[in-house]
Amino acid sequence: MIRIVSTLRLEHLGSAARAARERARQTTADANEAFGQHVRELYAATDRAERAEATTNEVGAILSRAMKELSAAQQELLLKDIELRRLREELAA
Repeated sequence: MIRIVSTLRLEHLGSAARAARERARQTTADANEAFGQHVRELYAATDRAERAEATTNEVGAILSRAMKELSAAQQELLLKDIELRRLREELAA
């Protein structure tokens, strides 16, 4: 089968091809922008997570020191309580 293509038909096909290439170019540009935005958001989220982890570690260290200080204070208080009881018993005798 032989098909004869007119100049007008070729012009329409060329126009459609140019429009398709432009749509493809725009779609690629949009996809690249979306990907870039995604990467920026990923870096920002990673940065926030790393800062949160560092803060958590700092808070953990502070809490650990506070617990040691509390334990030492409780032991000191217990020793003073024992000493007070001993003195009260001595005074009562």
